[in-house]
Amino acid sequence: MPPPDLLAQAVAAGVMFTEPWSLDHDGWVRAARHGAAAVTADEVGDAFLASLTSRRMDLRSVMASYALTRHLPDHAYTERQGGVTCAVCGISRRRDGTVQPKDVNSFSQIRFSYGAYPGDVMYAAFDLEQFARAPRLEPTADDIALGQQIIDYLRQLPDKTTAAQAARGLTIVPGTRDQRDTLIESLGICGILHSPGHPGYADAFIPHWKAETDWPSQRFPFGCYPTWWWQAEGGISESALRQFLPQLT
Repeated sequence: MPPPDLLAQAVAAGVMFTEPWSLDHDGWVRAARHGAAAVTADEVGDAFLASLTSRRMDLRSVMASYALTRHLPDHAYTERQGGVTCAVCGISRRRDGTVQPKDVNSFSQIRFSYGAYPGDVMYAAFDLEQFARAPRLEPTADDIALGQQIIDYLRQLPDKTTAAQAARGLTIVPGTRDQRDTLIESLGICGILHSPGHPGYADAFIPHWKAETDWPSQRFPFGCYPTWWWQAEGGISESALRQFLPQLT
């Protein structure tokens, strides 16, 4: 942790936290559902676009967080046989039924550094709450043009190109390889990357047990469900694109 005076400045700025979040399973689910209900698809799509040239990673992450949680059902912890994670949302519990307190400084670092922690309901709950407080940017003409270039690039790839290969070639987007990886993962979570038979979260919540067992044959699959299934022959879902990034349709 930084020295006390610097920590105080970081806490006041909303980028660091002195206490962990100590929520039970139901508390995390409520936080995620509340966060998703407080924003709109237009807001998170604009934030995603506005991050492209500004490299505001804290704005880029929220589109995937919103897509993941907006159809998340209100539910009690549902134990899978022999497991310690909820079969519905994937939140882990200890044997005594409690959830390990989360040092959200790690979430904040991810949010500002990589622009997403796709597929994690607890991260999404944190991300959505912070987005509600964050200074916003409106997407510029350059942002929209770059977003269109990304979609055009994905549309013209050879049919067997995987998501991992697409991310490596996405050098038109300023940033690091990790940031481009999470950008592609975010498009997969939103269902913009169309994977026949493996839907994203645009129209329904995919239970954790189903996403976890829908595992490709690769030893080290890229990213998270459903992005690891995408190949360019699946193309772009026009309906999901209209939901989240209508400027690019």
